[in-house]
Amino acid sequence: MQDSEFFFLLDRIGRERGLSVDTLLESVKEALSSAYKKKYNQPALDLRVVVDEAQGRIQVMVTKEIVKKIENPAREISLEEARRIDKKLSLGDQVEVEIDPVQFSRIAASTGKYVMMQQIVEVEKDMIYEEFKKKEGEMVSGTVRYRADHFVLIDLGRTEGILPEREQLANRRYRQGERVRAYILRVTREPKGPRIILSQTHPSFLEKLFELEVPEVGEGIVKVREIKRDAGRRAKVVVESKEEKVDPVGACVGVRGSRIKAILIELEGERVDIIRHSEDPAMFVRNSLKPAEVLQVKLDETSRRAKVIVADDQLSLAIGSGGENVKLAAKLTGWQIDIRSVGQIKEEAIFLKDLPGVGEKTVKSLNECGFLTAKDIVREGAEGLLKVPGIGPKTAQRIFNKAKEMTD
Repeated sequence: MQDSEFFFLLDRIGRERGLSVDTLLESVKEALSSAYKKKYNQPALDLRVVVDEAQGRIQVMVTKEIVKKIENPAREISLEEARRIDKKLSLGDQVEVEIDPVQFSRIAASTGKYVMMQQIVEVEKDMIYEEFKKKEGEMVSGTVRYRADHFVLIDLGRTEGILPEREQLANRRYRQGERVRAYILRVTREPKGPRIILSQTHPSFLEKLFELEVPEVGEGIVKVREIKRDAGRRAKVVVESKEEKVDPVGACVGVRGSRIKAILIELEGERVDIIRHSEDPAMFVRNSLKPAEVLQVKLDETSRRAKVIVADDQLSLAIGSGGENVKLAAKLTGWQIDIRSVGQIKEEAIFLKDLPGVGEKTVKSLNECGFLTAKDIVREGAEGLLKVPGIGPKTAQRIFNKAKEMTD
């Protein structure tokens, strides 16, 4: 093979594998050194590979000692051969000799080829690792290669990503060849190559979907402040606008729900509530319980409890299936949320009017202090009732006992 053809092949391999010619030349040098070592069973300490890309030449040079009788061909050369290079050389001198790689044995050549391929593979591993390490925390797209018992293997082009069972959406089947998007959770360096862990349950996966589907979020006009998810079931996304004229909730929903629909398709059945941020804690609690309509919110700053009143037909919606709506709202706001319907409050408050010494005025005072139900009274205890104007120790204990009896 001519040297020009050799450089042409290097360039072609580099383009196919995404490697520079310099990187490939380093692999060639390592391969030639290994082949030389294999042929002569000697370390290639004095071997030098000279590359002249401008002239399209590559030379393998070895330094040898001029001796009268050759005992080690790898390191020695006769005076006669040396003087063909330079007539001024004498016995004991050192001379650099060009070696023709074609002279290497088949085994030596195979060894060199193996070393070269290993070098290329290792360089590719490092490049892929660096490429995806920079993308950690970003969205990536790929196709499902196959689904195993505890993970799904995603083809990402030059490499593969792993979607563990805990990071998968519960309602998704992940069919072979299906196109999916996922969040790069972490990238680690492993002997067999980079290990890329993906996620579709991480809150940031949902945030990245909003950045992709909602231009205002991608441009920073609308900010996603916080996300709480029960992945596969429900999520609450808090948004705010940096421009007064832009409605953050409307921007995320889109015309006739076009933008949120695109996100929901990717989530395969997970419900998403878009919540408007508010600096007012009571308003934020009210917003967090969407889609339920809230009539009243009373906050207890000391205990960080929020007592919420809703219409009777909104109670199940406010609580959600399995309590998921109120649980996510509590995580989102940082307040313990106690929800009661108007009907429940009326039923549980009737007993107060039947107690001796408790009139309409006292009932009103109890309600104003946040004691809306029997459970509120039991939770705070008789001592808590003493904070209510007009209630003394005896009345407080009597009300508490009655409330305890009722809840038991």
